[in-house]
This record gives sequence, C-alpha cells and structure tokens, in this order.
Amino acid sequence: MTITEAEIVARFTGLEVHVLERWIAAGWLKPEDSSEGYRFDETDVARAHLICDLSFDMELQDEELALVLSLIDRLNGMRAMLHALTAAVQSQPAAVRDTILGKVRATLQAGS
Repeated sequence: MTITEAEIVARFTGLEVHVLERWIAAGWLKPEDSSEGYRFDETDVARAHLICDLSFDMELQDEELALVLSLIDRLNGMRAMLHALTAAVQSQPAAVRDTILGKVRATLQAGS
C-alpha cells in the first residue's frame, strides 16, 4: 500500500510539503514519482518517521541528519550482508560450518 504526499505530511506533526520535498531532493526519501505525484510505501513512511524524530524532536540540522542517516544506511547494509553470510554458512555441511565458526571465534578472541 502506498500513500500520497498530502497523506504523509498529514501524518507527522510539523512536517510541511516544502520540508518533505527537501528530504526527497537530498535523497533521504525515495518515493515513487507517479503521474499523480509522489507515492510513499511503508519503508518511506518509517524513514520519514525517523527523520521527523531526528529533525523535530532531537533538533538535528541537515548536515547532522545527513551524517546520521548515512551511518544508519551503512549499518543496515552491513546487517543485510551479515544475513546473507549467515545463510551461506548455514547452507554448508556441518564440518565446514564448524570450521568457519572456529575461525570466527579465534579471530574475535585475538582482537580482544
């Protein structure tokens, strides 16, 4: 399900169309641009909620928002990579999994 630009603005106290459009221009939100205007999916709405919290409640400026959002995006990318790696390891025979886990534990202990 998607919602319109007017609907997303109405959802969040303090959010105005010009601010939403600034966030889109900055690449912080990536709605579908249809013939009827922007359409926001659940991911866009959740991210808009986060940006509203950071911007309005925590009073972060655009430069700070850009940094925080970049770090969150990188963390999410690492999570996706870790899930893929975990799935790849889980698909291996038990002996291979045990060897990998042993190497991981040894590496973690060496770094402590």
